Amino acid sequence: MPLEFITGVVLGLIDLIRISIIVAIPAFFVVLVAQKLNERIQKAFKLSWIVSAFATSFIVLLPIVFLAYLIPYALGYFASPFPGMTFPDFMQLTVIDYAMAVILTIIKNVITAFIFAVLLMPLLFFASFVQEKFLEKTKLPKFANLFVATFITAFAAWIIILFIFPWIYAGIFELLWWGL
Repeated sequence: MPLEFITGVVLGLIDLIRISIIVAIPAFFVVLVAQKLNERIQKAFKLSWIVSAFATSFIVLLPIVFLAYLIPYALGYFASPFPGMTFPDFMQLTVIDYAMAVILTIIKNVITAFIFAVLLMPLLFFASFVQEKFLEKTKLPKFANLFVATFITAFAAWIIILFIFPWIYAGIFELLWWGL
């Protein structure tokens, strides 16, 4: 009985590390781009770290939110057997209908990216703290130090999402596609 419990805990920890690595690798490349963008924003507008970090995260999250929102619609359109069919006159949309749908989608996705940027700020603080501490304690190159900080932040984020606030995962999808 205790051996099964220990095995379950160890295998669960291995799975948590594995999913953290899977998330940390693409997040690391996004962070590399975001750091260069953050440096440019700080120099160009003379902003504090917190304001430039928020602006950078918003700018980086906006295209990600748009892609995540529009990909299911595009896949549904291309998988539909009716894309070339014409609808009866009473079912056809006008130019104003299409324009309103586009404008409302843009507004919704901008607000969603803003909310995600606000929710991401504690993780940015944590990642910055971890990066500075590892820079002080180890002699790793900056590139490796950034990956370690990204991995530890991804690990902490998964612990928060899975064990502390499990409703966040469903809330992200709710906000992305059906919220507001």
